[in-house]
Amino acid sequence: MKLNPLQRRGFTLIELLVVIAIIAILIALLLPAVQQAREAARRTQCKNNLKQLGLALHNYHETYGSFPPAQIRGWNGTNETGNAASWGAMILPYMDQAPLYNQLNFNIGIFEGTNKTIIQGLSGIPGVLCPSDTDRAPTRNVHGATTPNYMSSIPSTSYAGSAGGFQNADSTTAIVSGGFFTMDPARPSKIASFKDGTSNTIAVGERSYQVWTGGSWLGLQHSTYTTSSPGNDTACCWDWFMAAGLYPITNELKPGMTSQNWRFGSPHTGGAQFLMADGAVRFISENIQHVVSTRSASTCAVQGCGCEWSNDANACATGVPGGGWNDKAYLANHFGVYQRLHHRNDGLTVGEF
Repeated sequence: MKLNPLQRRGFTLIELLVVIAIIAILIALLLPAVQQAREAARRTQCKNNLKQLGLALHNYHETYGSFPPAQIRGWNGTNETGNAASWGAMILPYMDQAPLYNQLNFNIGIFEGTNKTIIQGLSGIPGVLCPSDTDRAPTRNVHGATTPNYMSSIPSTSYAGSAGGFQNADSTTAIVSGGFFTMDPARPSKIASFKDGTSNTIAVGERSYQVWTGGSWLGLQHSTYTTSSPGNDTACCWDWFMAAGLYPITNELKPGMTSQNWRFGSPHTGGAQFLMADGAVRFISENIQHVVSTRSASTCAVQGCGCEWSNDANACATGVPGGGWNDKAYLANHFGVYQRLHHRNDGLTVGEF
């Protein structure tokens, strides 16, 4: 029997399996490229978020003659009588969030009265989450459910302001509270106070949920203290919107590491993005020089922390034998490039980074 010349032979099972295998290989090759492209897009959006925050901070400075304080603390020497609003709350009008800003009552605590109702009704704040920080939800709760200032929902954030190379944002000695953000009784920073240059000073950086789950864009008030019945920690927990150069860039916690709440870090490979005081956004390598403290009583060998505020040898407080923060030559040996970038007026050379 003759076959019709127009009649075609079908695929054999082996040929079909070969085709499926080829398709699977192509998909396997393409998938990493697609994932990399998506991460590149997320990282770009994260960078744009930081740029917008830079514009908002400079517009605030244009209006008030200084950058916002880290938090409205209202320290009177005994108690904190401020409303506990953070720098993020203060720049809302410059983030296209003027309606929300106008709804908030800054004469009472950020977690009190009408503020409590308004904030708990928010679904988040646009532009304050890095798209790569995928595990962080737009909102989260804070404090115990039975405490007066429990919040079932507050806007979270992937970004934190810089408190400097130490953790002393409230010091009235300018070089000690040398970060971009300061807190009462320290005076808010002004562009004129950036003796090291605005391009050499970190303002805001990324903080990954993988390193620390905390983060509040609008500030944080103590669980029980109120503006009508204040305590010494009413405007509490500024680590929820601040971090410090005391610790190195940490994208992944190593065994034994604590103090997650004070570390900058990101979900990006190799480092994190930072907003500089001049408005530029820089990606800084996690391998940037960071001098680890050799203070004998310290756990910095494990934690990776830098020059600590202590009077012990090899620390950085006032009474350190042979030097301290007020000795430039001493500080130069205890402040790496990363720590120097967090200080606006230490007078130390930065160089390329």
